[in-house]
Amino acid sequence: MKNKSLYILSIIALFIGIFSLYELGNTPNNDIPQDLNAGAMKRFVFNDKMVPATNASFQDANGRVVNFSDFNGKVILVNLWATWCAPCIKEMPDLNELQKSFENDDFEVILISQNSDGIESSLAFLKNNNISHLTTYIDTNRSVARTFKANALPTSILINAKGYEVGRLIGPAEWNSDSAQRLINYFLLKSKPL
Repeated sequence: MKNKSLYILSIIALFIGIFSLYELGNTPNNDIPQDLNAGAMKRFVFNDKMVPATNASFQDANGRVVNFSDFNGKVILVNLWATWCAPCIKEMPDLNELQKSFENDDFEVILISQNSDGIESSLAFLKNNNISHLTTYIDTNRSVARTFKANALPTSILINAKGYEVGRLIGPAEWNSDSAQRLINYFLLKSKPL
C-alpha cells in the first residue's frame, strides 16, 4: 500500500514538473507583452534572448541561392513544410490569408519546402490549391532545418526586421487569427523608427 501511494505521488510530481517546464518555456521574456502568447499563439515559444537567424542558404524556384539576410528590414515568418505533411497542408490556407492581410507591410511568410524531390511538387501544390500569396523555396539538403534545430514539420520561426529569431511554434497553427496578427503587428511596429 505504501509503495502504491509513493508511486502515485511520484506520478503527480512528474506531471507538475512537466507542466512547470511547459509554462516556463511558454512565458515570453520581460520585453514582450504577455498577451502575445495567447489564443491561437498559445504554443508560440519566445526565445529568452534573441539569436541571429541561421546563415544557411536555400533556393528559389529558379535555383538561385537565397539567404535570410536577403530579407533584412522585413519581419519574416519562416515556415518549414512539405507536401507530404498533413498538418503543413492544413495550415497553408491560413498562412496564405496571413500574407494577404499584410500584403502592403514589411512582412513576408517564407515557405521553405523540405521535399526531397525538388521544388516542382511544392510549386504544383501551391498552384493546385490556390495558395496565391505565398512563395516557396526549397531546402533539399535540410541545412536550414538542421541549423534551426527543427525536427518536426511544420515549424514556424519568427525573425524580426534585424534578422534575429524571436521565437517559434512547432506544429500547425491558426495563422489567420487575431492573436497571430497581433503577434506580427507587434514586431512590425517595433521595426519602425520612432
